Order: sequence, then C-alpha cells, then structure tokens
Amino acid sequence: MHLATLVAGSLEAALGQLLKYHPHPRPLAKCHGQVIQLQLAELPWPLILIMDEPIAVYSQYGADVDAQLNISLSTLAAIRNGESLSELVKQQKLEITGDMQLVGLLAQLLAAIEFDPTDPLSKVVGDGMAHRIHKTGMGLFSRGQQHAKRAQAHLGEFLVEEQHLAPAPEQMRQFCDDVDALAMRVDQIAQRLTKLED
Repeated sequence: MHLATLVAGSLEAALGQLLKYHPHPRPLAKCHGQVIQLQLAELPWPLILIMDEPIAVYSQYGADVDAQLNISLSTLAAIRNGESLSELVKQQKLEITGDMQLVGLLAQLLAAIEFDPTDPLSKVVGDGMAHRIHKTGMGLFSRGQQHAKRAQAHLGEFLVEEQHLAPAPEQMRQFCDDVDALAMRVDQIAQRLTKLED
C-alpha cells in the first residue's frame, strides 16, 4: 500500500468522524459533487477532496478540479480557528486557484465543527476519567509548546550571541533605519538632478 493512499484514507476517515460533530445534519449539501485539490506543503502529493456524503479523499484524480489550495498544516489550523481567508492570502500563507466561494464553504464547514474529544473517550472510560485524561493531555500539550518556544528562543540567542550567524534585533533595526535614510537621500538627489536637467 502506498503512503499517499494511506494518508488519503486516514484523512477520509477523520473527516467522516469530524463531520458527525457538525451542527447541520447535511453540511455538504451546498457543495455536493464539487472537487477540491489540497496541496499541503508538508506532503509531496496532492489530496483530492470530493465533496460528497461522506467526503471522499484521493491521492490521484484524473479530471479537472473546481478549486485548488496550496497550504500548510499550520495555516489549515488557522482556517479551522476562523482566521480570514483573504488575510491568509495577503500574508502569502495560502494560494487559491479556482472557485473562491467553494473554498469559503470549506472554511465555514471546518470552522463550524464542534468536536469535543472527551465525548468519544467518555463512552470507553466514563465521563469523569475522560475529562481528567483530556485535562492532562491539554496540560502536556501546553507544556510541550512552552518547551518548544523556550528552545526556539535559546537557539535564536545561540545563533546571534555565540555563533554570530544572525544579526541582533537592534542591529537589524539600525540596518533598516540606515536603508530608509539612504533611500530618502537618493530620492532627494534624484529630485535635484531632475531640477538641474530642466
């Protein structure tokens, strides 16, 4: 079995489960039968979403698609959290080709899902234990994020202070100020030259 097929099948199963938590009983009715190509930055192959009940996900598709998204997983999470598509496009974190309205519907679909991870867990271990497991998991995740931020800060300090591979923030600010001053000076000289030519 190819890795691409495995990833597509896993995504299809995950989307099928997540759509059960959508408040609308038929969330795909508005975009039924349309096709979106999702090119994740983290994957070398595209994922094709066929908007049907349930969503079908393929790693290969021979026909034309209605919309194409080039995106990273972090940007996909930002869309899920309700961030504006137009802002993400302006920040060049998202590239859309094709039907923009279809992409908007997909973003609304993802944002409307109200998944509670304790719900399926409570069916196995009970409500109290499910909430404890969830709370512990969130605590571990939060602690992991803090450690990652701290490691990133330490790496930045090491590159700037010890290895001198990157400029310090104040050096960068000074450089930008110098470039702006030089640009203003060049504009002033250009204006003087045009006056002399006239």
